[in-house]
Amino acid sequence: MADLSWVAPEALATEAAALADLAQIAGLPLVALARDDSADAALRAEPSSVTEVIAGREAASIRAYPARPDAPAPAAVTLAGGERVSVLVPASDQFARRLEKVARLRAKWARREDVTCYRVYDADLPDYAVAIELYEGSETPGRWLQVSEYVAPRGVDPALARRRLMDVAAIAPRVLGVDPADVSVRVRTRARGGSQYADERREPAREPRGGRASRRDGGVELPAGAHLVDEGGLTFEVNFDARHDCGIFLDHRETRARIREMMKQTQGSKRFLNLFAYTGTATVYAADGGAKHTTTVDLSRPSLDWARRNMARNGFTGPAHEFVQADVLAWVTEQRHTRNRWDLIFCDVPTFSNSARMRRASFDVQRDHAELIIGVSRLLVRGGRAIFSCNLRTFKPDVEKLARAGVALEDITDETIPEDFSRNRKIHHAYVVTRV
Repeated sequence: MADLSWVAPEALATEAAALADLAQIAGLPLVALARDDSADAALRAEPSSVTEVIAGREAASIRAYPARPDAPAPAAVTLAGGERVSVLVPASDQFARRLEKVARLRAKWARREDVTCYRVYDADLPDYAVAIELYEGSETPGRWLQVSEYVAPRGVDPALARRRLMDVAAIAPRVLGVDPADVSVRVRTRARGGSQYADERREPAREPRGGRASRRDGGVELPAGAHLVDEGGLTFEVNFDARHDCGIFLDHRETRARIREMMKQTQGSKRFLNLFAYTGTATVYAADGGAKHTTTVDLSRPSLDWARRNMARNGFTGPAHEFVQADVLAWVTEQRHTRNRWDLIFCDVPTFSNSARMRRASFDVQRDHAELIIGVSRLLVRGGRAIFSCNLRTFKPDVEKLARAGVALEDITDETIPEDFSRNRKIHHAYVVTRV
């Protein structure tokens, strides 16, 4: 199945720059060790010989190029400010033009809405099928880009797709004013399984610039490689080095704001439950909305530690805010047999999970959502509400089964899609869950 694989933040940009430098010496005899034929594109030449080798654990080749005094000039894109960027695919000038246009429009919108972390580009051109998100630092200056590649359609040459991605990595930071070392790239690879916790078994992330030690901001630890960003008047920790996801899902910006408003309107015990909580961003919003007691549940200990730091950094500490490491599905079943109930619940489920720490073999949102939603509904106080969301594009709720169990769904998807995700309105589905 397709999965996202993390690439060292400056890796593609660095490789693209190396190939650009290679292009500058086109015409001289040279030999290159390459993983694919990108060097051919940079030199605009065919190798006189190719020797297949293994570099590390990956297939590669040694490619020899004869001297060509009449070698053509390398392809390049001229940006609006006059800067020239060497590229591997001449058609990448179309991507540069499009990115410059949407970046201007998105920046204007972001200033008007007081948004500092947002999606800039979302596969506007089919051949350049990537999503580009910009993050701006809050307490310290900084700008970071996260580039995520979509799955290429069948029939697309993988080598050509990679060259386009390398051009994106070279062009985007220059257009958006970001240091190439502060660009992280997520590429699609084929992988077995699908656990949402697979990233915790990765090799340790590279040591970030500035050293290995953690520091403390406002008395709260900030791990090495992490940065602080603002959203909705709150501060959150992001990290582009350590995980597949940086710590905050931007497509749920409106959902989080809705949770805060719903909690403000809640009467009574004002208890909030966050299931599959990840880094607890929704819990922070609920606490800011006046939640008197919050429960944050996730199977991942690193995620819960992250959530605890997010809460503390915004001033929410103490026994009223609990963090539970548990298999959510089993935990919900257990809580149904207790007297614990909540006024507002947020449940943002993974599409699929098969972690070895789960009590059941796997979780599939389309197959298992009705059972989970029914269980969640039983944890609500009388008149309580839950928000259920998932990012399976083809998701269809089993409304008949839910209705038989006395559960009603209100589709609020359109109301929770932010402006910067308007090109991809199936980025997630969201529903308000109530007991009939």
